Amino acid sequence: MTKSFFVSVMIIFGAALIESTILSNLYILPVIPDLVLICSVYISLLNGKTYGQLTGFVSGITLDFITGVPFGLNCIFRTLTGYLFGLFADRIVITGFIIPVITVGIATILKTVLIWIISLFFTAINPTSLFSLDFLFELIFNIVLSPLIFSFLGFFRKTLAIHPEKRSLND
Repeated sequence: MTKSFFVSVMIIFGAALIESTILSNLYILPVIPDLVLICSVYISLLNGKTYGQLTGFVSGITLDFITGVPFGLNCIFRTLTGYLFGLFADRIVITGFIIPVITVGIATILKTVLIWIISLFFTAINPTSLFSLDFLFELIFNIVLSPLIFSFLGFFRKTLAIHPEKRSLND
């Protein structure tokens, strides 16, 4: 479990660095795809709710340190997202094309809704609307990238899984 957690954290850190250094400097992109969210959804679906919320929290705290958002904002909604997708770990086979697209699409919508709800309590947060072009572009980018990232992370599945022998459904 320690090895899989360490590898998960390294993947989350790598995705956060790519997202914050490389993708944020590409001016041709209208918005930045959320690579960390895609990786967190994959790890949550692979390992369950406890590991999903732990991965969500680590990814949230990482992004809170890297970005300039109010501290704890990413932790709240990424922990909830990791827990919710971890509930489906034993019910969903995460290989293929359709499941990554559906789960990451739902996670992107959930992210926007949770940030909007949190912004009702904290006025310093400016949420994007579900009906804005920024949200639409982020949703499209996340959906297009999700099968690619899920396939890439599939190479590390035996290392990322807490109980690889239990996850033989995903082969």
